[in-house]
Amino acid sequence: MESLKSIPDFRVDIGKIEYPLHEVLFMTLFALLKGNTSFKDIFAWMIFNTDNTMLKTIFEKDEIKVPSKSTFHTLLINTDTNALESVFREYFWDYIAQKSIAIDGKWLRGSDVNGQYTQEGHKAILNILDKDIKIVFAHKFLDKNKRSEIKALQEVLEDTLFSSEGQIFSFDALLTQSEILNTIDAQGNKYIAKLKDNQLKLKEKAIKTIEMFESANDTYEEEAEYLNENKKRVSRKVELFESKSSNQIMHHNKFNNIQSLIKVTKTLVNPTTGEITTSHQYLMANFWVPLEGVKLQLKISMIRF
Repeated sequence: MESLKSIPDFRVDIGKIEYPLHEVLFMTLFALLKGNTSFKDIFAWMIFNTDNTMLKTIFEKDEIKVPSKSTFHTLLINTDTNALESVFREYFWDYIAQKSIAIDGKWLRGSDVNGQYTQEGHKAILNILDKDIKIVFAHKFLDKNKRSEIKALQEVLEDTLFSSEGQIFSFDALLTQSEILNTIDAQGNKYIAKLKDNQLKLKEKAIKTIEMFESANDTYEEEAEYLNENKKRVSRKVELFESKSSNQIMHHNKFNNIQSLIKVTKTLVNPTTGEITTSHQYLMANFWVPLEGVKLQLKISMIRF
């Protein structure tokens, strides 16, 4: 709650405020933690807990007052989201491992229902996940739906919290941009990036480089022990390619310091018909990727194809 007090209150006459912003945000937070994810349910939880002894102790009040539904809604939509995000990141920073970070844009489910965002359409957000401890410890709202993921990630990387050396970033192919990867590399951090089909010259060069190897430096195979969403058995073969004579495995005029290439072959087997389907995914990294790291990435579904 002390951290929430640092978020500026947009209301002008602070001396006449009946519902302090930090108290409203505090109750909203705990309503969310209790599983109340809709605006209606959050408000109902707050009304139900106006006589909560623990909240009275925390707020140092004999009586807890809750704003009206319309006032509550006004408070939430006018709160400085950047200030709230700053508090969120700093609070959770001591709890994260800061080694393996996954970044992905997500639609906010229900963000365009009940007339809450009828003028803006469906809202999207960039989630930043610490994969070792399974905590989303940072977010970034996307200005123009998911089309602004690239700009949002560039702004995230400007945060000094992400400039410590040793972190490994992974993300989907949309974010495989030279500005993003070169920034991560310049910060002393690491990345594993998917190569997308519309970057033909980059992907084609990676494939040709891999074809020059007689065999992979290391290989990991995941047996077909489970069914995917289409009821097919899935197996993956991961091949790791690195140059033994040079720090870089491949030169590219836009991307700096490409040290490793990864080829993932996915095989789908229909247990009913026996039909076999094979597909390939290619990734690159700015460091020598240990095979154990590749296994971990597979287990936590970084390679989602």
